[in-house]
This record gives sequence, C-alpha cells and structure tokens, in this order.
Amino acid sequence: MHQRGVKTLLVEAISVLPYKVSMTKRERSAEALAELILQLARCVEAEANASDLKPAQWSALRYLAHAAPSARTNRAFAAFHQTTTGTVTLTLKTLVEKGLLCRESDPADKRLVRFELTRAGAEALADDPLKSLAQSIEALGREQRAQLADILTELMVSPELIPTE
Repeated sequence: MHQRGVKTLLVEAISVLPYKVSMTKRERSAEALAELILQLARCVEAEANASDLKPAQWSALRYLAHAAPSARTNRAFAAFHQTTTGTVTLTLKTLVEKGLLCRESDPADKRLVRFELTRAGAEALADDPLKSLAQSIEALGREQRAQLADILTELMVSPELIPTE
C-alpha cells in the first residue's frame, strides 16, 4: 500500500507535540485533545498526499462511491465537503480527466450533471489512504468504536463547529 502508515506517522507526530500525551485521561486538556485530532487528520492527509491524488480528490471518490444517485452532483458534494461549488468543480474535473469519474447529464434535466465512478475510480479506492486509519479504528473493538462514534458525532454537531454564512 503506502510506504508509511497513519499509525507510524501519528506516533512520530505525537512524539514532538508540545503536550504530554502520556497524561492520564482525566488530565488531558481540551486543547491537547483538539491538537491530537488535528494531528491525526494531518497524518491521513500526508499519506493521501503521497499518492497521485490530493485529499479532496480522495474525499470526492469516497463521497461518490457512497452517495445516493440524486446526490452525485457538484453542489451536493460541495455542501458535504463544506466548500464552494467552484472548488469542487475543479476537483471533479481533474478526476474526470484522470479517468476516475465520468460526467452524465440528467435525462430529466440536461442542465444537471451527475458524476459516477469509473471502474478505474472504484479500483483506486482499494488504495484509499483512509483505509489504514479505518483498520486502526477497527482494532479498537466494538465498544470503543461506539464511544468514538458518539464523541465525534457530538463534536461535529457542536454549534462552535457549524459553519455560518
């Protein structure tokens, strides 16, 4: 797969954090935990950047692989990715040019364009850099995964994190 996995990158990154990661759970500050989450994201992005695709392109492939057909549009992906349709249009255009996606006009409304994974796009997902993180999460066990899911979901809907327009 990739030369260095997310776990290796994270261990290296944690070793230079300005916070004591080895503190007991009770002593870890919110700031230190936030930094750990950011560092984890950076590690996944570093692995993604080591491939031929950028993190936003990987996100687009994952999104389109799982989205309902009606949500496979640049506007729907932009909303999901919390970015502009202009940015998403460039990302999707690049993936079409690489042969990983194809554009299809909606039969009912020719102005509407939907995107589908090509066979090459589906095959690319086999090397998705997010898989190494998913494997680490899988190793946590069912109860820890459920707790992690609850915590991350709660953080995602936190009013402080919801973008305002």
